[in-house]
Amino acid sequence: MSETAGTIVRSEFEGRKLLLICAALGLTASMNATMVYGLGSFMVPLNSAFGWSRGDVSLASTILTLGVFLFGPVVGRLGDRFGAAAVGSISLVSYAAMVVVMSLTVQTLPGLWIFYFMIALCGVGSTPIVLLRPIAAGFDKQRGLALGIALTGAGLSGFWVPNVVTAVIANYGWQAGYWAVAAAAMLAAPIVWFGFRPSEKRDELANIRGTPKTGMTFREACNTRAFAMVSVLAFSMALGIGGMVVHLNPLFQDYGASAATAAGLASLIGISSTFSRLLTGFSLDRFPVGLVTVLVICLGTLGIALIWLGGLRFGLPGVILIGLLLGAELDLLAYLTSRLFGQRAFGAIYGWTYSLFSFGFGLGPLLMGHLHDQFGSYDIALLANVSLLLGSAAVAFGLSARSQMEGR
Repeated sequence: MSETAGTIVRSEFEGRKLLLICAALGLTASMNATMVYGLGSFMVPLNSAFGWSRGDVSLASTILTLGVFLFGPVVGRLGDRFGAAAVGSISLVSYAAMVVVMSLTVQTLPGLWIFYFMIALCGVGSTPIVLLRPIAAGFDKQRGLALGIALTGAGLSGFWVPNVVTAVIANYGWQAGYWAVAAAAMLAAPIVWFGFRPSEKRDELANIRGTPKTGMTFREACNTRAFAMVSVLAFSMALGIGGMVVHLNPLFQDYGASAATAAGLASLIGISSTFSRLLTGFSLDRFPVGLVTVLVICLGTLGIALIWLGGLRFGLPGVILIGLLLGAELDLLAYLTSRLFGQRAFGAIYGWTYSLFSFGFGLGPLLMGHLHDQFGSYDIALLANVSLLLGSAAVAFGLSARSQMEGR
């Protein structure tokens, strides 16, 4: 790295280290991360308490992400207007309160679904749609690495949420498991508020001094072929990997592992995804984004195939490879959005892309749950996931061939 380049990198990180730390802490307690990673730990307890099947409980995740799909672009615009500090902190408190109310009042399956939709409505502002906005705005040369550092928080959710929730449920019951999730969100809210404000004030001052954001409006982006391809990529990747995150715990229990062992093995996806976020961010700043995208999709596909063919024998390498893809997805989508379409309407455009991703991520568990209930095993579901991810790799390869990708 040249002296000039090194100076630019240092200047980008100078004064924004607190922002990155607070973004990671906020994302580790974000609504999508905690509610999705935790759902697998609630499946068996909710079945024991109410008799709800895995497919029925999985629908809660789909409804959650449907809420993100519907409200994500709106919240992205709110983030563009009012800032991530205000929108993110209010959202964390709101969804935490809704989780507590649900745990104390839900008695029916439709009630569970309605509450998950309301949790999505309250918590969508705590997702990367909003919390990555100041990261994308504040970094350029090291944007990939900065996004990766911030998103390590979401990756760590994959480790601590299933372990903590499973342990709390075992000792205090399923309601207390939801209280643990709510407590994490409440603790993260002031961290987001106080951690984001200094950076946002600095960026606002820079805009006032004559350096406005550049790029496409949301309408202009929608009229490009790249926008359509990124949308397909986001949905297909999420549909292929989302079900694995929720069903790894019960999947390993079906293979003969105890609840604690299954939770521990499934939670390694969080460690792997955390490492992947840093590695992906580092790679995006140095290699073509199309090459990085195709590679991580293929690695995730291999991980699912190993579990499908080898069961618990290949559970560890399978989870690690799946985590590599899981850790890269949001980095790739945020990076693509910022590079292809600029900062002018980043919140709105990324809100749409992330919403599609979230919807696919929530639909995946529902499909896996129903395929399991219909066929008595996860074999067909795993085959479907492999096929979806191979299709995603083809879309990513096509997107990488476009000159837009290398020119922005």
